[in-house]
Amino acid sequence: MIIDDALLNHPDAMALCDSTEMLKAIAQSGQQVRVAKQAVPPVLLDSIKSEQPRTLIIVGMGGSGIAGLIVQALANHRTTIPVIAVNSDLLPSWVGSKDFVISCSASGNTAETLAATATALQRGCRVVAITSPNSKLANLVSDNRADLIEIDPAGRMPRSCLWLLLTPQLIIADALGLVDFKANQIDALANYLDELSVGNGPTAELDSNAAKALALEIAGHVTICWATSPLLAPVAYRFACQLNENANAPAIYGVLPEAAHNQVVSMDGHFLDNTDDLDELFKDRIEDPTITSTLRLVLLRDSQESELAKKTADLVTDLAIDRGMLVTTLTADELEPIQRIAQLTAIIDYASVFVALATGIDPGPVPFIMDLKAGLAGT
Repeated sequence: MIIDDALLNHPDAMALCDSTEMLKAIAQSGQQVRVAKQAVPPVLLDSIKSEQPRTLIIVGMGGSGIAGLIVQALANHRTTIPVIAVNSDLLPSWVGSKDFVISCSASGNTAETLAATATALQRGCRVVAITSPNSKLANLVSDNRADLIEIDPAGRMPRSCLWLLLTPQLIIADALGLVDFKANQIDALANYLDELSVGNGPTAELDSNAAKALALEIAGHVTICWATSPLLAPVAYRFACQLNENANAPAIYGVLPEAAHNQVVSMDGHFLDNTDDLDELFKDRIEDPTITSTLRLVLLRDSQESELAKKTADLVTDLAIDRGMLVTTLTADELEPIQRIAQLTAIIDYASVFVALATGIDPGPVPFIMDLKAGLAGT
């Protein structure tokens, strides 16, 4: 595999290789928050504040589903009411009229989300859909007199609409008392995402850009991405998914300490270069593309880890390095939970696109997924 690291210092050249403007979409994350905030009708929030649901269920698939996992992580950090993200066409059998359901789909035409939403409506759940106007999901909830928040993906892939889809969910969860996400925090988050785009985007120089540095460290490797807290688990999952979709690259995700009970064993397997030749081990894989791809461990470390998770992460790092494994660590700053998620998400989102571009992949098209959806639709 040839890795063109020089390309990452030429924003105009990268733009030419980015047919669906994935980099631009990430740069507009702060603006997505601002637009999504305006999309939530105040009258809807007023009605939600009187709700006392047994659980909050968030339905979504793929790029539209990651937002629910983030809300689940944030809410379960502080609330006694369960928040459950469902990435499936099937709702749990116990979900019923006492439960509040958010259905999320950027396109509004996702078969699994439509099926799960139809079930929620049949069971008498309070349903709010976040989706495109005039889509199948929008029509489904409107026909059943459920609530609708209309968002415009503006032609972007669902995975490029994270903050457009996440912000209304956070606002609803705040109205239900499940997370803390007030108006001033929304504005602060949008501004922070703008700052992150400046520091990690295509115009920031390689030597001061965490996303570009990460991309060049993992390009050509099979990435194992582990979070060190439940809060960052969705970020590790998103990183693996972004590498899958944007860079056509295999990736594994997990959360410590659980991953230390199973996934660590892969570091003793055939996919790791256990050579005793130090010259071979430390060859530059960018300058020498003939070197076999190996595992690369990326640790997403939380600034607020449990003592056991911290000890496990430190020990795993040492043991991995002893086995000749390359390890990259990204640590969230001491910030509010949503900002810690935003900080690392910005880095890994940009990095996944930079990996794609540096390895000659257009990060936008996903032909396998499109073929699969066409088959499911019977076309």
